[in-house]
Amino acid sequence: MSGPFASTIAQSLLVKLGTFAGQEFCLAWGLEADIARLEKRLSAIAAVLSDAEQKQSKNDKIRFWLNDLREVLYDAEDVLDEIECETLRRQVVKTKGSTSRNVRRFFSSSNMIKFRSKMGHKIKKIIERLAEISSLKSEFNLSEQAIDRSHVLHEETEMNRSFESFSGLIGRDKDKELIINLLAAPSKVGDAHPFVLPIVGMGGLGKTSLAKSVCDAENVKSHFELKMEVCVSDDFSLKQVIQKIIKSATGERCADLDVGELEKKLEEILNGRKYLLLLDDVWNEDAQKWLLLKSLLSKGADGSKVIVTTRSQRVADIMGTVAAYNLSLLGQEDCLSLFYKCAFKEGQMELYPNLVGIGKQIVAKCKQVPLAVINLGTQLYGKTDETEWKSVRDSEKWEDEGDGILPALKISYQRLPTHLKRCFLYCSVFPKDIKFADLELVQFWMAHGLILQSSNPNEKLEDIGLRYVRELISRCFFQDYLHGWFGASFKMHDLMHDLASSLAQNEFLIISSRNHQISKTTRHLTVLDSDSFFHQTVPKFPNNFHHVRSIVFADSVVGPTCKTDFKKCISEFKHLRSLELTNGSEFEAFPEKIGALKHLRYLNFGTSAKLKRLPKSIFKLQNLQALVTGEGLEELPKDVRYMISLRFLYLTTQQKRLPEGGIGCLECLQTLFIAYCENLEDLCEDMQGLKSLRKLVIYRCNSLISLPRSIKCLTTLEEFGISECRKLDLMTIQEEKKGKIQPLSLSLSLRIVIFDDLPSTIALPEQFLQGSAESLQTFIINKCQKIREMPECIGNLKKLQNLEISDCPSLNKRCRKETGEDWPKVAHIPKINVDGDDSGEETSHSEAGSSGTPSAREEDKLSLGFLLTVIIRGLQFVRCCC
Repeated sequence: MSGPFASTIAQSLLVKLGTFAGQEFCLAWGLEADIARLEKRLSAIAAVLSDAEQKQSKNDKIRFWLNDLREVLYDAEDVLDEIECETLRRQVVKTKGSTSRNVRRFFSSSNMIKFRSKMGHKIKKIIERLAEISSLKSEFNLSEQAIDRSHVLHEETEMNRSFESFSGLIGRDKDKELIINLLAAPSKVGDAHPFVLPIVGMGGLGKTSLAKSVCDAENVKSHFELKMEVCVSDDFSLKQVIQKIIKSATGERCADLDVGELEKKLEEILNGRKYLLLLDDVWNEDAQKWLLLKSLLSKGADGSKVIVTTRSQRVADIMGTVAAYNLSLLGQEDCLSLFYKCAFKEGQMELYPNLVGIGKQIVAKCKQVPLAVINLGTQLYGKTDETEWKSVRDSEKWEDEGDGILPALKISYQRLPTHLKRCFLYCSVFPKDIKFADLELVQFWMAHGLILQSSNPNEKLEDIGLRYVRELISRCFFQDYLHGWFGASFKMHDLMHDLASSLAQNEFLIISSRNHQISKTTRHLTVLDSDSFFHQTVPKFPNNFHHVRSIVFADSVVGPTCKTDFKKCISEFKHLRSLELTNGSEFEAFPEKIGALKHLRYLNFGTSAKLKRLPKSIFKLQNLQALVTGEGLEELPKDVRYMISLRFLYLTTQQKRLPEGGIGCLECLQTLFIAYCENLEDLCEDMQGLKSLRKLVIYRCNSLISLPRSIKCLTTLEEFGISECRKLDLMTIQEEKKGKIQPLSLSLSLRIVIFDDLPSTIALPEQFLQGSAESLQTFIINKCQKIREMPECIGNLKKLQNLEISDCPSLNKRCRKETGEDWPKVAHIPKINVDGDDSGEETSHSEAGSSGTPSAREEDKLSLGFLLTVIIRGLQFVRCCC
């Protein structure tokens, strides 16, 4: 199937064509007439696409027609992107070219007359192809429908209704109790070591949720010195599994260690320690691989135990040292309870008895699989129209082969708005079990034009993208949701990943040791085996890479090891939009040819510690919107200022100072993370150039002494966090007025401020607070032991809703409820969490945290540590597991 790609590509193209028509570049070179003709032809086809995509499953001719159309639309998108890129390059020459001879030399080679002729010819060919395709649509009796603009009319969903709100544990109390008893039972002489308990059951029964719930139970954790959780998934590589276990135990990635070194390190970690290990989603049926791992796990102390979740009885027989625990289908009554909890608002069931009856029929078709029940229940949440409920009950998808789960997931997918369908399918390019950061995923979607501008021109694409994420979470397409003040992380259930992969199979391809074929229709690549990719796929199919738009080197794969191989690879990917090297690369300098990837919008160097230098040609990437630099970078080139479309930057550098005329010139930059810069003493003083910056996070920059005075110019800044900057004293932000040093006067729009682990800061900077008196909503102070009192201006912050103070002895005492000296200053704030209070009294914020929802302090640590490491992939909890 072509999925929803044709209609969403058409929508995106129409939006772009509308903005292109009046652009100076198109008018200057006579392309406006070509653009207008293309827009007219595309509009005529777009009107029938929704109907065509609904009918394609029953009509092969329509499906083939949509596939042909999709290829033309992609080509049209490439042409428009090429025009846009040239426009941006001319803008660089016009505004900044005079400052750089190299830049002038590069751009002067462009022959604009030749370019206009070339683009005009390409557009004409596309119009002809569209005309030919359009002539066939009359054969299919397609009806015109209004273009889906549900992304504009979006209503916020209830974000407390995520997958974890239901968790699939309803009706599993007895299962949980029995498994806990098995784990808590004392070891006996002659017991196998380690003790291995498999939990077996079909997909969607809640094996993982149950196993994690057991591991988190206090009466289980108390029996073990060390607890580890690892998702093994499809590919059981001994090296990868050991790396994951080590990472879960210590947070270390150990990507540069060979198998022998990894084995030795794991033995050292486990030696003499009684541990509990969860090996989740195991598929390996090779007994020899398990025996190799088991010999390493036996180094732990007696009484160590392993839980294995699997769908395969064969796996259970190979790994288990006791009889497998077979998880049964969920009882019918429990399924009904789960469904009604997902589908109805509180008190709503009694008002709609007819819906209750229809719901019972829907649940019967789910065949007692919790995941199916949860997904369909959430799809109907808040809906009171019987027609909608009946459409789920009577869907033709129930006739598909399956055990209840796949038909249910297909129905859930079918009910998604078109724009969310494509976003969901694009997630399949990432390997199973990967942790997503919402900020990063949105940038990936933006790189591929999946986020459509709303009718509100002031609404940023990033905000629309985050709404998309929240919608998919509320519909249970994502799970393991962890929310922080600066972002969120989540995963896809493996069955959801299977669904996305199956629906997008014509465009998405996984390169592994077993599969190294690639077709001309492939647009997105996931590389699980770099040797197969560079030495088999690339040489054998050199002409099939021209249309590839994204490449992800999986977490388990060390990226390119040979620069020559990668140079050849880059030269083939002429239309690449995103490149993610999860584990970076094995060479110190990246190939200069990357400058030829003019369509590139998203570039993530992952956790590479060996990559020391970015190529000088990086300034040619005028389309680049998101850049994650990696861990080993010595210096960010000053020419970063020429990447005028950059909106998201995650920077790690060994520089002592960020130079003027670099980052400070990025007028489109909205999000800036500066992390793990141990040598950084000063930021740049030209931050006034960051006219669009909304989020600034500085993390683990332990040499940073002060913040620049130019920070007062960041009038668009909304979220500001500083964490683990040991030498930083916030009170050094000062300026000279009339010969006197005074605190800097700020006029900001901050909504969230977090000061965390700043041992050199002796007082809170009033200018940050007073400067955001009309906007500040959340203020968190953690591990700032030298701060002794709350400033007077805190009483002026009338919009402040959340205040948390933790591990600040003096502040804790002074802000104690009712009796603290500073209590009158903060008493007006609705939610306050102050730990270390002798009275033990806290407000509702801390009470919410005790019920299972992350507290403000936990969320802070998720955002500043966990979220940052999720963005560069592969790292585990850094702060929140300390």
